[in-house]
Amino acid sequence: MIDELEDVIAEGKRVPFSGRLLIDEDRVLDIIDRMRVAIPEELRQARRIISEQERLIREAQERVQQVLHEQGLLEAIEAERARLLEQAEREARAVRAGADEYARQVLEELEQRLLKVITSVQNGLQELGAAREPHSSGR
Repeated sequence: MIDELEDVIAEGKRVPFSGRLLIDEDRVLDIIDRMRVAIPEELRQARRIISEQERLIREAQERVQQVLHEQGLLEAIEAERARLLEQAEREARAVRAGADEYARQVLEELEQRLLKVITSVQNGLQELGAAREPHSSGR
């Protein structure tokens, strides 16, 4: 419609020596009437578009906040997971060390018992050997 107004002006006749322009008044008024009708509809559409854009921006901001919140939670969960893993590894090392110490003690006790048994066996063999010597010299 603005282009139509420009056309009406371009088609107008100049009044000599006045700098004025004669234009088709009915045609200009018709264009203006149509603009009055069209502009409110255009404004309503523009307002709807702006409202929709604002809604989308709000939703995007909310989603960003949600993602940041979730990332914070995920980071906290990851930190807790790492802490629990480290604690479990420390406890496993302590259990292994305790088990190793217990096994060492049991083996040392077994060694002591075996040494006593070996000593007893050796003593028994020595006594048997000592007891055999007089018999063998008497032959």
